[in-house]
This record gives sequence, C-alpha cells and structure tokens, in this order.
Amino acid sequence: MNLLPIAVGVLAAAGVWLLAAGIVASRASDATTLAMQRLARQEIGLGQSAAALELEKPLGERLLAPSRRWFTRQLSRLTPAAQAANFRKQLDFVGDPFGLDPTGLQALRITGAAGLGALGVAIGALIGTAFAIGLALLIGVAIGFYLPVLWLDQLVHQRRAELEAVLPNALDVVAISMEAGLGLDRALEQLVRHQEGPLTLLVARALREIELGRPRAEALDEMAAATGVEDFHSLVKGILHAERTGVPIARTIAAHSAQMRVKRRLKIRTDAARASLKILLPTVGCVFPTLWLILLGPAVIVALTLSH
Repeated sequence: MNLLPIAVGVLAAAGVWLLAAGIVASRASDATTLAMQRLARQEIGLGQSAAALELEKPLGERLLAPSRRWFTRQLSRLTPAAQAANFRKQLDFVGDPFGLDPTGLQALRITGAAGLGALGVAIGALIGTAFAIGLALLIGVAIGFYLPVLWLDQLVHQRRAELEAVLPNALDVVAISMEAGLGLDRALEQLVRHQEGPLTLLVARALREIELGRPRAEALDEMAAATGVEDFHSLVKGILHAERTGVPIARTIAAHSAQMRVKRRLKIRTDAARASLKILLPTVGCVFPTLWLILLGPAVIVALTLSH
C-alpha cells in the first residue's frame, strides 16, 4: 500500500488547519481585544498584566500559538506583494545591480528555472530513465528559480559587512564635526562630502528626504532599518533619544563608535580562536593521509615484496 498520498493529504490538512487557526487567533487576540480585557478586569479590581492574561489561555493554544504565528508569517512572505516589496528593499540597499527591479528579478528567476530545467532534462535523458529525467528537471528548476535570490542575499550580506567595517570611522567624522560646532545635519553633510561608499549613499538619501520636508526621526529610522545592521539601528535610536532628552549627540556618537570598535575586536579574536578548529578537518582529512602514504608507502611495498 502506497502511503505517500495519505501522508501528503495529512500534511495539507494540517497546513490548512494551522492557517485557519492562526487567522482566528490573530483576530481574537489583537491589541484592542487585549486592552478591553485588561480594562474590564481593572474595573472589577482584578487588574492583571498581559502575561497573566496569556497564561489564562488553554495549554494547547499557548503551545500551538508560536507555530501558527510562524506559519502565518511564512505565508505572508510568499505573497507576490510581500516578495516584490522585499526585493525592492534589497535592490535599493545594494544599489540596483545591473539595473534590476523586482519585475526583472522575477523574470530572471523564471528564465533561470527554465534554462536549468532544460539542462536537467538533457542530463536525465543521458542517464536514460524516466525517474532520472523527472528528478533532474525538478532539481534544475529549483536551483534556477532560487539562485538569483541567493545571489541577491549574498550581495546584501556583503554590503552589510562593508557598512559594519566603515561605520566606526564615519561616526568619528560626524562626532568631530559636531564637536567643532556643527549640527547633526551639517555634520552628516560633511560625511557625505568627504567620504565615499555605501554608507554615504544612504546618508545622502536620508538628507535629501529631510530637505524635502520629511521628519528627521522617520528618515533616519528608515535609513537604519534598510541596512539591517543592528549596531546602526541602535545608534539611530540613541541619537533620537539624545535629541529628545538634551544629551550631547556628539558624545553619544563617540561612545557608540568606541563600543563598535570593541565589538569588532572581540569578533576578530573569536574568529581567530575558531580558525584552529576549522583547519583541523582539512588537516586530518587531507594532509595526514597523504603524509602517511608518503612515509609508509615504500615500507609497505617492500614488506609485500619480501612476503612474496
């Protein structure tokens, strides 16, 4: 008896149930409902925190809620609108390589899937079995469809690494300019004028938006969120907090720059400590067998010759 259709049906039913349960739970536990529950409890003298309200839910609901939320997020990410927005954000961050836009990237994915799928069919035909043709087609289509996304993710990772590398020096320039008497906007203009790189492009875009009338807090926060660098995001939050509370912004920027240098030094030491472990596998798997073959090979040949 073939159990594959039964297993696929069970998985599909479980997915539909998780999606429906996630939609129902999200509607029943939104912020307005929780606030009304807390207000009702406070009116009768039983004011409780959101954690206490969460603990009063059934055990099964509390155990399945994280999986439902994760499943709902994954489905929302797979929608065409969410994918297009995500691709637009990533392409803007890496500087629109080859003039690509989300539509062009999707066309590149379809072209890659068709090309590698045809190559897979040709390889499967050389093998000569129907199963090999189907498997090679499936592998080729999957690789061709997701290879442009992996390439874009690699570009984003490289750009973030470049930002993390140049950010401390750029912060020093901004801090020195502000200590010399310039405001934050003028100090950022000095950074854009005297340095080049991906960071200055982001800063120049934020300054342009501020000049066009956008609030500084929104422009800087969106700039930090677009980078995906946690240190940069925390820096922008620190600057905005210092601006609201009256703390000197130059001192905040200088302290954050020193902290980033310490973190980078610790990261370098951690990578250096892991290097010995990473080199252990190729040493044991490649160097030692070759060395033993060179040293013991002649002796083994002589021993076999004498035994015969």
